[in-house]
Amino acid sequence: MRHRLTAIAGLSCVLLSACTEGQIGHSDAVRAGQRIYAKECAACHGAHGEGAGSAALALGTIPPDLTGLKQRNDGYFPREFVRRFIMGRLEKDDPASPMPDFSTVGLRHVYPDGGADGEVLETDFANLLDYLEAIQE
Repeated sequence: MRHRLTAIAGLSCVLLSACTEGQIGHSDAVRAGQRIYAKECAACHGAHGEGAGSAALALGTIPPDLTGLKQRNDGYFPREFVRRFIMGRLEKDDPASPMPDFSTVGLRHVYPDGGADGEVLETDFANLLDYLEAIQE
């Protein structure tokens, strides 16, 4: 009986730990999103999303810190807003903004040989959003 209770308690701990927010950083989707981010976003937004990438100085504007999206939205990661903004579905405050419309340019660094015909594959884009959500402070 004692071994059974210990086994149940151990299993419960494992299952509960899978529900924690910290687990999102270790999923395959987040790792795939991190690779996409590194190729498509890091030059402007920085290696970790802080807004200070190597190309930021040449932009004429400071790219936003992507790690604070959740904090700036009352503890909620605005996933649909981010999706719509990146895909050019929202009007930008500055029409001359250097932020590319990924629905037009596609993932040109992920698919440099034109794979997926310059499209943003839904799975790739969902993985990118998972990564952005995972880096929130």
